[in-house]
Parts: sequence; C-alpha cells; structure tokens
Amino acid sequence: MKKIFLLIDGSEICPKAYEHAKKIAEKFDSQIIIFNAQDLTPPFGWLYNPVILKNEKSNPQKIAKRIVEDEKKSFNGTGIKVTTETALGDPAVTILETVEKKDCDLIIMFTHGMSRSKRFLIGSVTNKMVLHSKIPVLVIR
Repeated sequence: MKKIFLLIDGSEICPKAYEHAKKIAEKFDSQIIIFNAQDLTPPFGWLYNPVILKNEKSNPQKIAKRIVEDEKKSFNGTGIKVTTETALGDPAVTILETVEKKDCDLIIMFTHGMSRSKRFLIGSVTNKMVLHSKIPVLVIR
C-alpha cells in the first residue's frame, strides 16, 4: 500500500481521519495525498456571480487549496510524504478520476452521518465511493 488518498472537507471531524491515515502510512511506509473537491453546482439552481468568484473567500479553487494546505500542516514532523490535490466539480466524480490517475491503493474518508431521507434524496459522496471505487475505502465515523 504505497498511496493513501485522504479526503477532507476542513470540518472538525477530519482529525479522526488523519490519525487513521498516519497510522496506516507509518505502518506501510505510504505516501498520503490530501484531497478536497469543491462542488460547483449552485444550490437551488442559482448561478454563480463571476464577481463573487473573484473574491478570495468565495472562490472554490482558493477555498479547496486553503483547506488542503492547512490540513497538510497536521502531518508536519511525522516523516510521512504528503502531497495535496484539489478539484472543482462533482466530488464523487473528481475523487474517482483522481484516485485512478494517481494510482492510489486506499481511500480514507469520513462520514457526517446523513439522515436516511436526505441520503435517499441526494445520496452521499461516501455511498458513491463505497459503491463505485475500484480500491478499498475506509470510512471513519
């Protein structure tokens, strides 16, 4: 297991996933790729305003980059090789594409625990990963 793909969104439950990723990476001498995808689908069909997208705080690419770079700091001093990747678009699609492109061996992600009705209506990235990934997925709750 040489490449671990760690999905993060910058939420407060991310540290649980880091700890598991660190343990596995240390045990197998693996590299960690920290990944964040920003979904560009506007809520409720609204269109993004180009002026807003230029704003540092609302630009999806800048948000993703800030999240992965901030989270990369969690691995400082561990001796683990850590790189970062970001993508814009449907998270499930961009994750699967990047995992294949980077030839990863394991996906580590966490779940926020959606309600059944919400999961039924919109699905979840976690469900999509478990169903469609060609490599093992470790889900942290």
